[in-house]
Amino acid sequence: MRVILSTEAPDLPEHKCLALGIFSDEKPPRGIGGSIDWRLNGFISRGIKQGQISGDFLEKIVIPYPQRIGTEILLLLGLGPREEFNHERVYRCAYQIAATVDGMLLNNFAFDLLGAKRAPLTTASILEAMLTGFFDYLSNNIEKLERMTSCIVAFPDQIKEISSGVRQFKINVKDMGTVDIEALENSFA
Repeated sequence: MRVILSTEAPDLPEHKCLALGIFSDEKPPRGIGGSIDWRLNGFISRGIKQGQISGDFLEKIVIPYPQRIGTEILLLLGLGPREEFNHERVYRCAYQIAATVDGMLLNNFAFDLLGAKRAPLTTASILEAMLTGFFDYLSNNIEKLERMTSCIVAFPDQIKEISSGVRQFKINVKDMGTVDIEALENSFA
């Protein structure tokens, strides 16, 4: 799996699929999700208000070809309430994102750092749990693991924490070099 980083405005880069986390008790969405909602003229907020999007844990909403952003598929994943958000939930959400992207037969996707700056976990620990979830799902099929490219969509002020999360992942997960972070390391320089 190749991991890259984008700190551009989240609506600009072109992605096949952009996965965002939505808390059940955060209305309107904040972080990258809030930026995308704003760009979509409140589309996500309206879905929440109308009861079409709940943010319940592991809820999946797929929005094909959303207008005004550079992605073909917007994947919203429910994170549940912020107070229940923990390392295990981040891992399970990331695993589910990888399974959903794989189920759509995609080889690349972008993702926000689930709950970063809005939940009681550090950005570094969120990224470590997410990379571990992606790796654990994809490592069931080495060909899928080798073909997959994931792009972290983050704000520029998160780079230091992202670097720390990548280091934690590499220390704690024996990926035997199958997770390529070379492009990320260039972003940290």
